[in-house]
Amino acid sequence: MKLDTEFINPFLAATLQVLKIQASVSAEATKIYLKKPGEKLLGDISGVIGIVSTSFNGSVIISFPRQTFLNVMSGMLGETYTDLTQDILDGAGEITNMIFGQAKVSLNEKGYGVQMALPSVIFGKDHSLLSATQGPIIVVPFSSTAGNFFVEISLSK
Repeated sequence: MKLDTEFINPFLAATLQVLKIQASVSAEATKIYLKKPGEKLLGDISGVIGIVSTSFNGSVIISFPRQTFLNVMSGMLGETYTDLTQDILDGAGEITNMIFGQAKVSLNEKGYGVQMALPSVIFGKDHSLLSATQGPIIVVPFSSTAGNFFVEISLSK
């Protein structure tokens, strides 16, 4: 299993669509790059979801700087948020779940056999996650009307 545009694009399309529909946030992907070993996540709040299939596994992480996340949640919930409360943090899991759900439909139409998974939320300045996969990690930076954020995709057999 390799990380190619056929696999990555459904996550990018789902990210753009979910943020547009749920939070009225317009976004665009910028220059994709390969994450270096030990490189930290670039956001303060991250929604993480495992990708499980019969032939591979991996993860998708959507990581927001604090202010971008507050802007997204304000757009999603229709009021201005300035503090990270548990209810607001749960929104990162909801967004991740919606993105994953949309991408999963597209991937399974192509025969990938991706199964449903539950998201987790990790937060804190300069947090990091150890990847459970041995493969490369692709980082897709986005610029948006709410601020910059990042999507990381990793896979292994």
